Amino acid sequence: MEGYAILLSPLVAGLLAQVAKFVIFSLKHGFDWRFLFEYGHMPSSHTAMMVSLTSSIGFLEGIQSSEFAIAVVMTLLVISDALRLRMYIGSYGKTLNNLIDQLSLDNEPSISKLKERVGHRPEEIFWGALLGFAATIILIGIMTMF
Repeated sequence: MEGYAILLSPLVAGLLAQVAKFVIFSLKHGFDWRFLFEYGHMPSSHTAMMVSLTSSIGFLEGIQSSEFAIAVVMTLLVISDALRLRMYIGSYGKTLNNLIDQLSLDNEPSISKLKERVGHRPEEIFWGALLGFAATIILIGIMTMF
């Protein structure tokens, strides 16, 4: 059962985070199926998946294992990317969109606006991490009962 928990926990956590993001985004902006596949926003599904993977490996393989060490490093890399690198990409998108507006190019059929919000805020990372950890504890608890 351990192998299944290590695989299922992050998938369930990521799905839960994406569904939560869809519900929150739909409540704020109206219902649209495209919101189910949005990047950024609350909670971070990437963080939920990685924290869940790391937690499940820690619980089932032990925090002294090589697998846990690899998972921790990968989790930190994904979180760093979500917080910093993707925010830079969003700021470049905003700058390019402002340039398009200033040059009055927004009516050109071949030019479309870039997404300005692709990264995460710290609180979105926090809630994604909490969701990932909680989903792992619950799922491993359920799986060990059977």
